[in-house]
Amino acid sequence: MVSTTAPPPTSTTVVSTTAPPRTTTTAQWSDVPEGFCAGLAVESARITQALEELDASGPSDAARLLAHLRATTALVGWIDGRAPAGLQEDSGLFGGVYSNVDIVLADLDPEMVTDSQLRNALFGALMDSPVDGQMLDGAAGRVADWVDGSCGVFPMVAFVADLFAAARQADGDELVFEFPG
Repeated sequence: MVSTTAPPPTSTTVVSTTAPPRTTTTAQWSDVPEGFCAGLAVESARITQALEELDASGPSDAARLLAHLRATTALVGWIDGRAPAGLQEDSGLFGGVYSNVDIVLADLDPEMVTDSQLRNALFGALMDSPVDGQMLDGAAGRVADWVDGSCGVFPMVAFVADLFAAARQADGDELVFEFPG
């Protein structure tokens, strides 16, 4: 007896090991504005592309960090402009202080900036801020946590939130200020 049934075709099934991006229907928070996560991804990608276009052999590390800090101003402002009502106080405080920091950073010459100048500019801008450091740290952390819980991890958002946490007191009365990363 001859079988007329062909053996099943062999195929390779590729199983994705990454979770799909969160949407407003899979987010942990219920107040995520429609299109927020997709828009944040586009804005982050635009900034990342601009930063990657910096010539790695040209500018110094301080110049690249300055460019990174200045580029993320747009991201923080973008988030602030789209934050839900329950987060607007925190995002407004975070965005306002970060915008003021950017004004100080704009005065630095990217071709001549040093780590010390950058650190001094950031520290000075934070010290001149009328906002209490703990309030700023808390607001930045809540915004970053909300983004993380709503859309997944966005390293640039975590970077700017951690930037404000970097001036916390350590070992009692010693102030530290180091760049996150």
